[in-house]
Amino acid sequence: MASAWDNGARSVLAADAGDTAQQAWWRRLGDPAIDALAEAALVDSPTLGQAIARIDQARAAARVSDAQRLPQISVDGSVTRARTGGTQADSGAVPTTQSSATLGPGLSWEFDLWGRLKETARAADGRLDARTADAEQTRLSLTVQIADAVLRLRACHFSLTVGDRDIAARQLELAVMRERLLRGNVAPVEAANAASNLATARTDRFSQQDLCARIVNELVALSGRAASVVRTLVTAPAGKTAALPPTLERKSPLAPIAPVDADMIIPAPPPLALALPANILLGHPIVVAAEREAAARWAEIGVARADRLPRIDLAGLLTGNWIRTLGSTSGFNSWSAGAELTAPLFDGGAGAANIRGAQARYREAVETLRDAVRTATRDVEDALAGQESAQQRITTSREAVEAAHVALRANEARWRAGAISMFELEDTRRQFNAAQEAAIAAARDRAQAWVALVRAAGGRVGLQSAALTGPDALISPSDQGSAQQK
Repeated sequence: MASAWDNGARSVLAADAGDTAQQAWWRRLGDPAIDALAEAALVDSPTLGQAIARIDQARAAARVSDAQRLPQISVDGSVTRARTGGTQADSGAVPTTQSSATLGPGLSWEFDLWGRLKETARAADGRLDARTADAEQTRLSLTVQIADAVLRLRACHFSLTVGDRDIAARQLELAVMRERLLRGNVAPVEAANAASNLATARTDRFSQQDLCARIVNELVALSGRAASVVRTLVTAPAGKTAALPPTLERKSPLAPIAPVDADMIIPAPPPLALALPANILLGHPIVVAAEREAAARWAEIGVARADRLPRIDLAGLLTGNWIRTLGSTSGFNSWSAGAELTAPLFDGGAGAANIRGAQARYREAVETLRDAVRTATRDVEDALAGQESAQQRITTSREAVEAAHVALRANEARWRAGAISMFELEDTRRQFNAAQEAAIAAARDRAQAWVALVRAAGGRVGLQSAALTGPDALISPSDQGSAQQK
């Protein structure tokens, strides 16, 4: 059973094998955790399994519809044994035993004069295409959720690292303040404030840890991998960085804090080239599913109309009969062939109502298709705007981190020399921590915007050549290859 499921999954995942934009788009992020968890989810996802099962159901329905257009041949047979006669000796009746058997083939074939069977098969084929598109959308949605959750978990772990550094620094400050309090150099309120700041930092750390655990649980549910495996994968470096630089860890609480490069924690997404707008909509799984469903509803109108017209069925029967009674056997053959005509004369308006119902369902499907097109267009525009905004924030957040880092190093030296109070140092540290959080959030949002753009475009994106700028950057991958060959 497992092998059959895997074969069905592979058939869906291998659809449109020639379109590289549909295949393993997440690998372009270069994040080993996303690669491993996405592949695990595609193999062991109940959601994708349900989508594939719906494809199998639609395929079976399509085969049934196709089979109805062909002659139906069957074999009918029966065997009976009966005993008759009186039960009294003086009745004069002689008990007899009779055995009989019949066997013969039968043929039935509906002449599809009005296209009823043809439209039924067309509707089934449309729904098969729609379910296939639904499965592709499920596959895309599943891998997008994996990528998004990994990005959030990496950012969450970074926040834990920032919190740990902050706690270590506050512990040192509290120790220094208590030492100064013993010597009478500071007021008790300053030591109390230092203790309060340390407790607040630890509380924030516990809240952040809970958030990380929830994201881990989300990835466990999506991928089917154990929580320990998820944590091991996500705590490994992202992107092409082999290892985190040693400057990220402070050798002592008084050592200068080096700002973190967000690209070492959050993978930097590659440039994208969207397909032409028409190509995006034509190939978007949601739009394809809505369009094929509308086609199926249109075919059902033809089925409803044909049901009100006369139907001619060709029937044939050839039967062999064998009877054995009173020690003798006799047999004979019989056959029949002919055409049967059925036509509704009065149905109380049910046929007309069925047509109106089919037409209403078709109009509903058309409106669903229009809504799918508008939603897909809006999602692409929103994703483009989000990607541009995130890219701009990357630059400004890095500038803020650098400036806050310089200010923190200067104020740490001034505080150790007694030139400034702890409150001024705390304010500077808060600014540095906030700048680092903003930097990692910008890097996370940039990667998430890239993932959102892939999802909004239905996976129909390609790598953008560095030489392409301006309007030429937004061309389809196939056109881009043709242009390069020229």
